[in-house]
Amino acid sequence: MAAKHDIQQGISAEVAADREVVVDACRRAAQILGEHARLHADAAKVIVEILPGPSRAPAPVSPVVGISLQPSDAGRVCVDARIERYRTSRPVAFGFIPTGVKHLVGRTHFRRFLNALEIELAALDPVTGRVRRLAAGAQ
Repeated sequence: MAAKHDIQQGISAEVAADREVVVDACRRAAQILGEHARLHADAAKVIVEILPGPSRAPAPVSPVVGISLQPSDAGRVCVDARIERYRTSRPVAFGFIPTGVKHLVGRTHFRRFLNALEIELAALDPVTGRVRRLAAGAQ
């Protein structure tokens, strides 16, 4: 699948939970990746840096997922998770001739993280919560 499709993936949710509980859910989802993820949280946003390479080798971060947390009515939190920065790669022949489509570096880890985040957010508010996966072309 092409990188353009991958970078348009995300999650939109509204759950009845405290902000700290939502941050903990993001932390648990990032822990699924083990050493392939670093999480930073501040007042309005959680940043998850996904490390695509082998866990012992220093690798550039790709992608960086920004999870914005906005208060909503009646103690609910609106969550919006999207890729903020990313790198792409493509196969080449003879060291410089492009031979295929670009793909997102770290795609497998990114997809695992999105799946885990979707499950964690749905578990926070299984009755009235709304969690949906954003696909390519969705706004």
